[in-house]
Amino acid sequence: MTLEVWLLVGWILVGAAFLVVHLVTLWLCIRAGNLPLAAKAIALIPPATPVVAWRSGLRFQPILWAVLVALYVGLRFSFDG
Repeated sequence: MTLEVWLLVGWILVGAAFLVVHLVTLWLCIRAGNLPLAAKAIALIPPATPVVAWRSGLRFQPILWAVLVALYVGLRFSFDG
């Protein structure tokens, strides 16, 4: 397989993993008992989700969220063609 195919597969897999992590993080934010309703509403905005999750006490999900975003962006800009 060519480089383009491998990059496409990587984009799809990392994008799918990001989507799952984002939805799990959002779900945990909404179910958190220590957050006010306004913070839960702000968590619905995708870039704010890991920030709200971090403030609610979650540590693993926001870090994984950021790593997957960085990996996806790195893959998207790694092709010179």
